[in-house]
Amino acid sequence: MKRVLIIHGWGNERPEGHWHRLLATALRKDGHVVAYPQLPDTELPSLAKWLAVLKVELDMLKEAGDGELLVFGHSLGCLTWLHIAQSNLLKEKASRVMLVAPADPELCGEVPDFQMDLSAPAVKTAAHNAAKSTLLVGSDSDHWLPKGIEATFATPLDLPFVLIQGAGHFAVEEGWTPWQGVINWVNDADTDLSVR
Repeated sequence: MKRVLIIHGWGNERPEGHWHRLLATALRKDGHVVAYPQLPDTELPSLAKWLAVLKVELDMLKEAGDGELLVFGHSLGCLTWLHIAQSNLLKEKASRVMLVAPADPELCGEVPDFQMDLSAPAVKTAAHNAAKSTLLVGSDSDHWLPKGIEATFATPLDLPFVLIQGAGHFAVEEGWTPWQGVINWVNDADTDLSVR
């Protein structure tokens, strides 16, 4: 049994068919404990409100048992995880973290409390201290990552990344509904993430 936290992004109301929702359902069917909270005010998010919800979810996952703690973030959810990593909310180190299509903080001016300086040593240190391993997943056609995942996140944070061609922002409207690779990753960190 694994304990899994899924952190959605800006504007996400957990729609039917979204890969997050399908991931949560598949993992629950397999007997894992999954937290996939609807975060508040998703059209104009507040970092403080999001962190308040996620603190409770993380505390409850800790109370759920000793299985590996896995975290998935998407878009603004990735920046949210990096804020969690720098806070005192995390009572245990995650086993593995996957950050999919993280939004470039420079494009988040409408929600300034989510912004951060990815080149700051404290951000890199926090990201490494919060999890035994963190994997970045991006595409070559993501409007939220105009400089690319390698330059924006992988290089300053010194994290490995997987690039999936033509995946856009990994959104429902871009066809990212069932995503078997991400489900497989829960049990096999070396799986092929391009498998749909």
